[in-house]
Amino acid sequence: MTRHGTRGAPMTQATPRGVVFTDLDATLLDHHDYGWAPAAPALAALAARAVPVCLVTSKTRAEVAALRRALDNAHPFAVENGGAVAVPRGYFEGAPVDADTPCDCITLGAPYAELRALAVALRAERGYRFTGFGDMDTGEVVAATGLDEAAAAAARQREASEPLLWRDSEAALADFTTRVAAAGFTTRTGGRFVHMLGRAGKGDALAWLRARFAARQGPILAIALGDSANDADMLAAADIGYWVARPDGSYHAPAGGAIRHAPGVGPDGWAAAIRALIDNDELQER
Repeated sequence: MTRHGTRGAPMTQATPRGVVFTDLDATLLDHHDYGWAPAAPALAALAARAVPVCLVTSKTRAEVAALRRALDNAHPFAVENGGAVAVPRGYFEGAPVDADTPCDCITLGAPYAELRALAVALRAERGYRFTGFGDMDTGEVVAATGLDEAAAAAARQREASEPLLWRDSEAALADFTTRVAAAGFTTRTGGRFVHMLGRAGKGDALAWLRARFAARQGPILAIALGDSANDADMLAAADIGYWVARPDGSYHAPAGGAIRHAPGVGPDGWAAAIRALIDNDELQER
């Protein structure tokens, strides 16, 4: 059967199959309670169509583990802002997998040990005032972040980024950022924390996974959803991108080209975007 997409072009069995890449906090998960109940029907609709949902997050692999079980999500995912990608063993070979299948982790950015060594060396050389996650025990991470003990322990299991609790001046931060860049790495600032990372971002993680999906099943239609600045490169790398509305109803950036606005906040907006894709015949089943 021939169908027609939103641009009027016939959709045939050769149409690229959809793969969804999604941010978590304030996108698939509610900003306040981290719930995803409003997105549950859309997630079920994607599962019924065998459309993979790949989580792409700033969280660590250990932090994502419990969420993947709760979502019954057995697909590849990216962590630490795209610094690393985790693939369930045998996934791309067609082996049966579930949310507890051990994963192979591929570092796309920089290994944690290298980032940590640079942070320590720069602090010793320049006297910057900061405390890294590598300096803290679990209790100190609880105090610094407000996470519970289990979540704080999971957040300390870094593989591709080092959060620094910055206690120095803006001028010192500018100098630190310059020196990190000169060493071949990068920084991102959010709240009180400065995150040291390699140069890979969420867009690089999407591109890496796109290539693996394509090798397995042919070209894919990559759909990305996010809400903040660190999602911008992921939406730009996708075939269709959605800005999900922030808690105040605003959007991080304008819609335009292949990037759209999801009509709603957090998981409500996420679900509305997925439903629109399905209703418009833009999502091909695997």
